[in-house]
Amino acid sequence: MAETKEAAAAASPVEEGRSKTVVVVGVDDSDHSYSALEWAVRYVATASVATELVVVHAKQGASSVFTMGGAAVAGDVSGYVEEDLRKKADEVIEKVRSLCVANSVEGVVEVIDGQPGNVICNAVEKHGADILVVGSQGYGAIRRAFLGSVSDYCAHNANCSTNATPAPAAAAAEAEECSSRKTVVVVGVDDSDHSYSALEWAVQHVAAAAGAQLVVVHGKPSASSVVNFGNPGAGDVVRFVEADLRKRAEDVVDKAKRLCIANSVHGLIEVIEGEPRYVLCNAVEKHGADLLVVGSHGYGAIKRAFLGSVSDYCTHHAHCSVMIVKENKPKK
Repeated sequence: MAETKEAAAAASPVEEGRSKTVVVVGVDDSDHSYSALEWAVRYVATASVATELVVVHAKQGASSVFTMGGAAVAGDVSGYVEEDLRKKADEVIEKVRSLCVANSVEGVVEVIDGQPGNVICNAVEKHGADILVVGSQGYGAIRRAFLGSVSDYCAHNANCSTNATPAPAAAAAEAEECSSRKTVVVVGVDDSDHSYSALEWAVQHVAAAAGAQLVVVHGKPSASSVVNFGNPGAGDVVRFVEADLRKRAEDVVDKAKRLCIANSVHGLIEVIEGEPRYVLCNAVEKHGADLLVVGSHGYGAIKRAFLGSVSDYCTHHAHCSVMIVKENKPKK
């Protein structure tokens, strides 16, 4: 695997007990990728703790771009394709340098041969990343199924929290609004551990950001969505289920309040009846959110296909950056 580094010193695996936050961002020559880079640079520039930026560009091999059509033809074409890929990599590096210099941010830039999803996830492991930032292609569901998505792959396979930055138009509007008003962070919560990890992340980062506003949203399913009304005695069951859902909502609200108080963070807490994925995306629109924070269930591919995923849905439908928080795992 070929690797190029543009930095004063090569980055080494992070040691246990480090206080530095490591942010890895995956880039290519696309606009949505540049939006992700801008988000990462802004994050590093405004971070209240020591933060290291690692920018990774996966340069695919010439043989993965075209089909060989005979030795003579393949040899000639391969040379042209390899030169074009090298030129694109140089242009990506130059854009990264310019953006970092403009924001007074230092970063390590790596160009590594390989498929983007694998290269980026390997970089997360290598650098012990705390946050991975990638652009979201904005594909529809059918196109994603056929073409795949680097952001989807990384969200489910990277061993750290992942930020999926929206398409350039949405990201530009988000950045412009952020410069003229306070940052709004919406976090989706339920009664699960992974959801509480998302809430902790949101509270800690809002506490560190001057003037940021936190909105905590709990999507409470209706009893009718849980109970089959065709069964005898369904009415009695509905009342029990409704009481249980209400109790869970109260517990969630209480945990959110206690965490906010412990961190001296003022937050607006909303309990809204409905399917969580729709409730969260609607809350993003309602509050003009700049960032949506959700937890990751950690489902496997088959279970996700049958049960769906709130984080997957929000990544592709929320009109803001989406941070998918994973419970802390030991760094390798």
